[in-house]
Amino acid sequence: MTSRTPLVQDPGGGSPVLELLRQARDVESVDIGRSRGLVQQARVVARSMQDVPGEAEALYRLSELSYASGLSNEAFALAIEARDLAAACGAIATQVAAVNLIAAVQYHSGNFSEALACAYTALELYRSTGERVSEGLLLNSIAVIQHNVGDTDRAIVTYEAALMANKGQNRPDLDAITLANMAKVRADRHEDLLAVSLGESALVLAKVHVAEFVPEILARLALAYVTLAALDRAASCLHEADGVLRDRTERRVALSPGSVVTVRLARGELYVAQHLRDHALREWDDALVLATRANMAEVALLLHEKLAGLCKTMGRFDQALVHQEARYALNEEIINRGMHLRITTLQTQYDTERTRQQAEILRLRTTDLEQMVMQRTDPIEAFQFEALLRIATLAEFRSLDAVNDLQRVGELAGDMAAELGCDSGYVERLRRAACLHDIGKIALPDMILMKPSTLTVGEFEVVKGHAADGAAVLSGSATPVVQLAEEVALTHHERWDGTGYPAGLAGDDIPLSGRIVAIADTYDALISARVYKRAWSPLEAVHCIVDGHSTHFDPRLVDAFVKVILRRHPSLAAGSDQPPPA
Repeated sequence: MTSRTPLVQDPGGGSPVLELLRQARDVESVDIGRSRGLVQQARVVARSMQDVPGEAEALYRLSELSYASGLSNEAFALAIEARDLAAACGAIATQVAAVNLIAAVQYHSGNFSEALACAYTALELYRSTGERVSEGLLLNSIAVIQHNVGDTDRAIVTYEAALMANKGQNRPDLDAITLANMAKVRADRHEDLLAVSLGESALVLAKVHVAEFVPEILARLALAYVTLAALDRAASCLHEADGVLRDRTERRVALSPGSVVTVRLARGELYVAQHLRDHALREWDDALVLATRANMAEVALLLHEKLAGLCKTMGRFDQALVHQEARYALNEEIINRGMHLRITTLQTQYDTERTRQQAEILRLRTTDLEQMVMQRTDPIEAFQFEALLRIATLAEFRSLDAVNDLQRVGELAGDMAAELGCDSGYVERLRRAACLHDIGKIALPDMILMKPSTLTVGEFEVVKGHAADGAAVLSGSATPVVQLAEEVALTHHERWDGTGYPAGLAGDDIPLSGRIVAIADTYDALISARVYKRAWSPLEAVHCIVDGHSTHFDPRLVDAFVKVILRRHPSLAAGSDQPPPA
């Protein structure tokens, strides 16, 4: 549950841009189309008046409206544009709001690590302004993500910090939202009495300060009461929620799809507890239609699961199968959407930096400072590589602290190239380019990359896409290192015998860089601990590489690899001709 309280407040003054934005906010709840038209008009006026902060705010409002309409990709693109424009003109409040919205889009696309990073960035930016009015709202957003990834202990601590921030600013509206979310955490931890207590407190505040959330809070209370077998109290909560929804409909106030769906979901649970399964089936079917229409993919996923289980219990196996198949298809769609958004994010960041570099070089050239261009090229390339290395580290490990892991692969690849007699320039380029070999994993969702068990066939097919994705991210660069990194990213999973991916290349058709990094990457992965495996000893890893010569790896490169490793670890020489340990 998140607040619609704007982070960007409408300042006073008679600016036509601000007046249009105020009008848009006033009509948003009853006519989102008209609101969008007013905001677009405000953007045009701001641009004609060269009011950059006003244009940035209008862009943010457009992204907010797109997000509310379920247009996630459009919202994401507009929010990035608003963020960059706001940063350029020093409109920090608008920048904070845009970054926070980017976090929300990432969260709803299943990109939880990116969402959390954006939410923390928004909080730090906001604190830099010296303001504290909406700090609780930003902390609430962080806690929602923490809860969703299963870190409930940290989520509770963050929610408590949000309550403290609200207390200092007298924000009972945000208190109601935070308490309701804390109740959900407690319910998910099966601490139902505490969930009821927090939910009742949230309800008291919401009735006065954020009436639009009352139906959803009542529905969550009903779910807690069902778990406690207090069915009469649950029925009373849902009856009250129906009354609130009916009253808002009669007053022609827009209803939140989330509230309506949550009420229907809770009523279905009550019917199941009352052994009225046909009634529950109808409620959840109706809720599924609403959730699908409102692009509430995660809720729709949950409803398919509940409907499948209920149909199975009722002996309606054909219907159960339909819901299970729909659930699997929707889950794949969510994964693909997350992957697309990751690529969009990365490509946008990369394109922005490349455009900035090209503009700077053009400026220098047009002022006849060719020498200065040459002097600045190396620092620009170094900056570009550093940025890509950080992205590659996040892609592989979801943490910038693991950059040394990638550099180990680069060092081994460079040493192998030197052992082969490659020229020094190529050796150093490969040493750096190899660090970016798995940058395409930025597109993989956490649920696959961090999975502690064996991947399914479908999940492995998703993983295989990272080679082409990485090449796409690195394509178009004029920098030799990045050009070589593109080649490495695309080909380091090809196999000598032609059974690799993505193109099934064989033998010398695989570029030398890809053949070298295939060995370096495999060796480093074997000797490193992962969530799904222990770290192998260097001797075990060497034997595995040797066993793969002429099938997985180029036999000539395997010989070079062994020479490099034995120079690094002379003690392995005694066991290098022995069979690998069991």
